Amino acid sequence: MKDDSETEYELGAKAFREGRAGEGAEHLRRAAFAGHAEAQNQLARIYFAQTRSRDDIGRLEAAAQSGDHVAMFVLAMCFIDGKLIDKDTDKAMTVLQHAAKRGNLMAASMLRGTQAS
Repeated sequence: MKDDSETEYELGAKAFREGRAGEGAEHLRRAAFAGHAEAQNQLARIYFAQTRSRDDIGRLEAAAQSGDHVAMFVLAMCFIDGKLIDKDTDKAMTVLQHAAKRGNLMAASMLRGTQAS
């Protein structure tokens, strides 16, 4: 039997295939917040691809401050890459830690990778 996160992920993928991006993103968001790893990955890719201006960084920061762990992860990637903001590894690590505590599996994986180094 599928859990709710898998069902939401599949509904999101289907909506994207059928050209309903807004609906697809909402299903992915639900799956991501329920802990679905691939949904977190896909949603992060969408967020990152849509980050094209300083205003977008502001929206990411606002979403991160409201507890959106996917936005936190993407914001950390922006700090690492220097995408539209100054590179800042210390801030990136802090944001990754917050994202991991909120259940972001990609952030947790990255943090494990830095500890192994």
